[in-house]
Order: sequence, then C-alpha cells, then structure tokens
Amino acid sequence: MIAEFAQVVGLVSAFVSGREASKALDMDEFLQWLSEHNHQDIKRIVEQNYTTTTSIKALLNHDLGHIKTRLEEISNQIAALSSRSDDIGDLAKEFATKVLSEQAIEILDLMDKNQTEFFLLSQEVGSDKRLILVPGPNYLCKERHFLQDDLELMLSLGLLRKDYNSNNQPMYYFTRAASNLVKTLSQTAP
Repeated sequence: MIAEFAQVVGLVSAFVSGREASKALDMDEFLQWLSEHNHQDIKRIVEQNYTTTTSIKALLNHDLGHIKTRLEEISNQIAALSSRSDDIGDLAKEFATKVLSEQAIEILDLMDKNQTEFFLLSQEVGSDKRLILVPGPNYLCKERHFLQDDLELMLSLGLLRKDYNSNNQPMYYFTRAASNLVKTLSQTAP
C-alpha cells in the first residue's frame, strides 16, 4: 500500500514539475500523462478509487508552488522515516533533509518498552536535559544540544504529539505511528 502511495506521490510530482506555472492542472491531463508515460496500472488504481481521484483533484486545484511544497514535505517525511531501514536507509539518507537520530530512536524505543504515555522535560535549574517518562524511568539525553531538533522532527513526523499541563509545561505523548515505527525497526534489526 505504501509503495503505491509513494509511486502516486512521485508521479504527481513529476507531472507537476513538467507543467507551466501559469497553467491550470487538471485530472484528465494527469490521467493522459500517466498513459503516455506507461503507468497504466497507476492510472487504473486512480480511476477505480473515488477517494484517490478526489484527493488528486484537490491537490491539482492548488497553485503549483503549494503543490511542490506539499509534495516536498511528504517526500522528506518518507525519506526521514525510511532512513532507519536496513534495506533502503542509505538511499533514503541521500535524499532526506533530516533523519531520525539515534537519540530520537532511543527515546521512542524506551517509551514503547515502558508503555510510556508521555514525558516531560526536567525543569531543574542547571541540570542536564532529562526526560521524565510517565510511566517509565527518566532518560538522560546523550545529545542534549540536539534535543530540540529531535523533538521537532518527531513532532513533524507524527511520532510524538505535544500538549501542555496545568503549569504550561510541554507534555510529549507517544503515538501509534511511533509504536509502529519502533516495531518495524525492531523487526529489521539484526
């Protein structure tokens, strides 16, 4: 399923890239373009699935700059998540603008193993960056100067969800996507 999604995203991106900025994009042209470029199987998938057709039409109704930005964001997310895969990790790293660090994977793995619902950042003055996992042990950041980068990337990938407690402290919640990623990574580990 993800392969077809990635292929459709790639083909929409290729279609959009070959168009003039001032020209409106339309679904019939995209379907014709798929046929001309020997992608009948994808064309058939698009034509047979109402939701796929509607989603692509909606995407094509945006201006070209918006489409390229959204497709680039999706590509970056796929590459960042794929960068941890044994099979395609090296290839993904060549294209990813950001990749999940060892520290980020370690945090997610610890949360999964301890069935942690969320964590808080320690507010102790002068202390190292420490995560307080609930439930679970505290985690001392190994690369504390990159913690904010790791948190932002995990949030943007949907691996964490951010909320605030009554003291207005950020609470970082573990997501189902993070759990799935940790399970996938553990299956591919030697």
